[in-house]
Amino acid sequence: MQSRPYASLLLITDSRDTAAHFAAFLPEDRFAPELNMCAAREAGYVLDETVYDVVVIDGSVPSDAGAALAAKAVESGAAGVLLLAEADRFEAAAAYGEAHGFMTLQSPVDPTLLKQSLGMMANVSQRLHALESRAEKLQRKMDELRIVDRAKLLLIQQFKMTEKQAHRFIEKNAMDRCVTRRAVAEKIIRTYEI
Repeated sequence: MQSRPYASLLLITDSRDTAAHFAAFLPEDRFAPELNMCAAREAGYVLDETVYDVVVIDGSVPSDAGAALAAKAVESGAAGVLLLAEADRFEAAAAYGEAHGFMTLQSPVDPTLLKQSLGMMANVSQRLHALESRAEKLQRKMDELRIVDRAKLLLIQQFKMTEKQAHRFIEKNAMDRCVTRRAVAEKIIRTYEI
């Protein structure tokens, strides 16, 4: 698994004090050097424009708006979403978060717990990116196999080759011309497909 240099984080807050405290609190080795922040009223637009690894919505955002933003962040593709909810709204926010796929902590939150939660979310994000990369590689490989198999079928139909002969023909042409098997197969398909 290839590790990314850092996780991107968006802090949604309506408090300048929270923003300053949060920026000083984040571990530099885990998160982007500059803290991305926005106010609650801008958050919907920001989430539409960019996908962040971790989104934190602090207690300065009204609880209903914060919960809605957290659900939107999950839908937009954020790997980890954390809503900090005031004590009187924590139970409802936590139940909503569980149903919509985000984590809720009671504000004010213990700094160690917050650091640990953010670290876990960054790790999950890194794993998801690695899995997405592997899935893309597998998809490309499957596409190549499908195209090569279609080309082999055309060679079998057009020239009465065996499957082994068709495979060898594609392999040899790819090596002789210093191109991929896919490129040879695509040319065969363009030439012989009716």
